[in-house]
Amino acid sequence: MRISASISSLQQRQIPTTVKQLDEAGVNFYHLDSVENREIFTFAQKLRLLTQTPMDLHLITSDPVKYWDEIRNSGIDAIVIQLESLHSPLFIPEDLRGKVGLAILATSPADLFRPYEKVASSLLIMTTTPGYSGGKFQQEQFANITRFRLMYPNVPLIVDGGVTAEISPVLTLFGIPQVVSGSYLFSGTSVAETVGKLRKQEIINWKISEILLTEMEMLHAFDLRLPENVQFFDEHGDQSLRSLPDSWLSAVGGKTVAMHFGPFPLVWVDERLPAEKFRQLLNSLPEQPHIAISVNEQGDVSGFICLAAY
Repeated sequence: MRISASISSLQQRQIPTTVKQLDEAGVNFYHLDSVENREIFTFAQKLRLLTQTPMDLHLITSDPVKYWDEIRNSGIDAIVIQLESLHSPLFIPEDLRGKVGLAILATSPADLFRPYEKVASSLLIMTTTPGYSGGKFQQEQFANITRFRLMYPNVPLIVDGGVTAEISPVLTLFGIPQVVSGSYLFSGTSVAETVGKLRKQEIINWKISEILLTEMEMLHAFDLRLPENVQFFDEHGDQSLRSLPDSWLSAVGGKTVAMHFGPFPLVWVDERLPAEKFRQLLNSLPEQPHIAISVNEQGDVSGFICLAAY
């Protein structure tokens, strides 16, 4: 898990000491925020004198055109522009492709990003209000993230907003490579401690039922081809082959075939299984599944999650 440390809200007098601590803790980026504020580029220049760690910028503006030259000359390594703030469609200059991505509210329709899928370098998903620190990650955001994960598997995703040591390992299970963290980084006894907690792998408390996306119709577009017997993990983590019921097949919009299953490997799981137990079980499989489809206590399909392999 790569960590981008949000420091724009720190007091100027805190910056040198804090940057030293964050560098020693091994953060991967420094995250800057700007709401129509050109002073952020001066701040970036001063920050570069203190550290060689890459910088990324979240720019909230109605018209990014007026910032292109400053972006080119700032020394900032990556930029995301808030999609909902734009007053017209975004054109990314050819020389900035690979550097400029987009940010989007997790609650926005995932289709909003579709026109930029091939030109944006990344997609930052905001799970709290942009421009404000200290927001709390809500459980329903797992479903929102999965929606983007399914639709844009080849776009690097970053999650920003309320990410804690309880949230980050679930995001790792989903295959999210990078998170932005601000106030949480400074909530422990040391920065090194909180950075270490963000990078830990163990998933605490969450069950599969709590991190699902329930919109099964999203899978119908993939024309799933499945075997008659599927791999299933029960609520205790015991693995078996189960005959595929017609109701499960209908729920995912698939069909059974004798061979050439696809387009990606699946696994089926009881939604009561703890997510950490499931993560451990995945490591034992010869082929890593891309999607996990959940089944509730009544035996009905209840949702799915995208996994790191997807």
